[in-house]
Amino acid sequence: MTIKEIAEALDVSTATVSNVIHGHLEKMSPETAQMVREKLEEYQYIPNMGARMLAKGASRIIGVITNYPNREEKYALQDPFVSEMIGGLENAIRSRGYYMMLRAAQNAPEIQQIAQTWNADGLIVMGLQANQCRELHAATGKHMIFIDCYFDPGDKFNNIGLDDFGGMYKMTKHLLKKGHTKIVFVGDQPELWGVDAQRLKGHIAALKEAGIAWDSSRYFMISKDRKRRSEDFARLAERISHDTAFMFISDYYAAEAMNYLTDQGFRIPEDISITGFDDNILSHMVRPRLTTVRQDVAQKAEIAVKKIDDLLIGNAKEPVDIRLTTSITWGKSVKNLKAKQIPSMKTTR
Repeated sequence: MTIKEIAEALDVSTATVSNVIHGHLEKMSPETAQMVREKLEEYQYIPNMGARMLAKGASRIIGVITNYPNREEKYALQDPFVSEMIGGLENAIRSRGYYMMLRAAQNAPEIQQIAQTWNADGLIVMGLQANQCRELHAATGKHMIFIDCYFDPGDKFNNIGLDDFGGMYKMTKHLLKKGHTKIVFVGDQPELWGVDAQRLKGHIAALKEAGIAWDSSRYFMISKDRKRRSEDFARLAERISHDTAFMFISDYYAAEAMNYLTDQGFRIPEDISITGFDDNILSHMVRPRLTTVRQDVAQKAEIAVKKIDDLLIGNAKEPVDIRLTTSITWGKSVKNLKAKQIPSMKTTR
């Protein structure tokens, strides 16, 4: 069934049907939009992409490229944060009448090659360093939105990110309030950059406010290679005798560590307190429930797609660098060292 036939059946204009298909609903009532959607679903209408590209010179394709480097590349899409982000992007892209092409790239040159060869109207790119983002934008000339990139002051790029500094600052304050001063910050790079560097800065700032000096011995690096991480967790466990809390840069690593330590007979939080960052499905599944920094991944995805759509239809003004807020999700993986310990009661028979 064609758009014209659907419009005639509903006694509306073809423009109205087309606007619903493309997600442009600003000038119609919710009732009309729903009526058209139901008719499209009834007849299982599928837009002819080839005809659309020829008629408009546009593909209606938004390319999504991910290069989050804090996991092994072959497992990148298994990361709950990455998969949740991709799911949110796909839903938002589809709801606006576009189609998504996805690639989990291994390096910046591959991303640049993809960006130049894909017939995509616009690109959403995740997980690059600032210099890589600049090079990609200059090489392609396509409309582009970056996610989780930290640019230099004065740079004019569209980026949707998070208050990573504030998130880890809040979590560190929470640990300090519970009496923790011997805290280990756990990451997966010799020198942290991007979101992880900002999280470390937030941690250090909270310590400084509390009069606690930071030094590099408080940073513990684990491997990106999952086959080697059990060895890393074994070395980390050796610190439990003199440290009281491990702060992980992600729920992914925190959950892995909790499982390893539990298998080795350590109790959480009695022997060691653990925190994460993201509040994804893993933080809900581990026991005890993980105390973690929450970010709204679906909101980040929705804003990114809204901004790329604004660029494509000419509604965008100045480039924006949006930093979404965070909050703490209270689990049971942190021990309150200031709480009075109640002696255990022994019974005799």
